[in-house]
Amino acid sequence: MTPEFHYSVGWRASGAHPGTHRSGHLGSGHEFAGQVPFIANPDPRHLDLRASLHDPYGQLMVRSFRQRSAIPVFVVADLSASMGFRGMADKLENLARFTASAAYSAYRTGDPFGFVGCDEGIRSDLLLPLRLHKSAAPDLYERLRGLSPAGRSAEALCQAAPHLGRQRALVFLVSDFHFPLDRLDTLLSSLTRHDVVPVVLWDSAEYERLPPRGLTCVEDPETGERRRLFMRPSLREKFRTAFEQRRTALIHLCIQRGREPFFVIDRFDAEALTRYFYQT
Repeated sequence: MTPEFHYSVGWRASGAHPGTHRSGHLGSGHEFAGQVPFIANPDPRHLDLRASLHDPYGQLMVRSFRQRSAIPVFVVADLSASMGFRGMADKLENLARFTASAAYSAYRTGDPFGFVGCDEGIRSDLLLPLRLHKSAAPDLYERLRGLSPAGRSAEALCQAAPHLGRQRALVFLVSDFHFPLDRLDTLLSSLTRHDVVPVVLWDSAEYERLPPRGLTCVEDPETGERRRLFMRPSLREKFRTAFEQRRTALIHLCIQRGREPFFVIDRFDAEALTRYFYQT
């Protein structure tokens, strides 16, 4: 069963399509927006006699309300080789589960959903145009978990913005973020039009569950470079410290650019993501 999470945004939707989010459009909602002349909104059900009697021009006045509107929801995903890492879990499996959950949650909320996958280029074979998808969740799950990522970088993430449209959207930016912070800063700058939630996929085997002692081989999946290390307690501690420093730097940069990142370590938890939205 595809897990569902609930999300909210702090801005008003600009789309005219009815939905569940606060909007700047006047319509048949419940949020009072003020009084307007009857000629501007000829709906006798909302006639305001008190305001009409006090109008200096003697106009009939009616109460106006803001409607609730839908917002676009996108997942922009890093599909480079590093996302194929398997340790305590499978990063691609977690990406597939998260994407399916986002697609299903958007459908249940009444919001259109789209998907953009990136490695060295935009993956046109996985591009999902924005629309209200009923069957996107299981389809995306099967397609993503069956991938064999081989891209040497995630450079195309910076090319995703044109695929997101002009209307402000909720964008889940999913990656392990194993690339320089200045590149992340450039990426977030390219998405400033949108409300970006960075979703960090890490595996505890990358830094926490390392062998205590002995020779071990590490490999950069994107360059293919291999290196032998003699693992010892001091080196294990260096790995842990480096990841903790990286986590702190990611949080600091993402907050500067809008939102704190959401970390998925080993397993995606939909309830934790719901708490993320309603506690921040």
